[in-house]
Amino acid sequence: MARAPTPLREITGVMEEQRRALLAGDFAALDGAEVRLSQAAGRLNAAGLSRDDLETLAALAARNARLLAAARSGLDQVRARRGGGATPALMTYDARGRQHGGTPVGATLSRR
Repeated sequence: MARAPTPLREITGVMEEQRRALLAGDFAALDGAEVRLSQAAGRLNAAGLSRDDLETLAALAARNARLLAAARSGLDQVRARRGGGATPALMTYDARGRQHGGTPVGATLSRR
């Protein structure tokens, strides 16, 4: 019969799963990780962790926080590029190379 993992092993395991998911861009794999971390963290007080254990947890948490921030930044950049709304759907250029956005009112483009 296998023993239940200690809260420290459980937390480090979840943090490693988070790391792998973030590096792979598998955001669906992050579902539920917050709840599992929170539950294991609630059991840490009874675990009697050493200073080294706490430093290890802090380093893992800082690493994952950096990965989460980078993922959020990347998603924000994509969101801004795709749905910013500032750029018209069609960009055209005149004979002098000046950029014009969109089609003039009442004008349509057709291809013959």
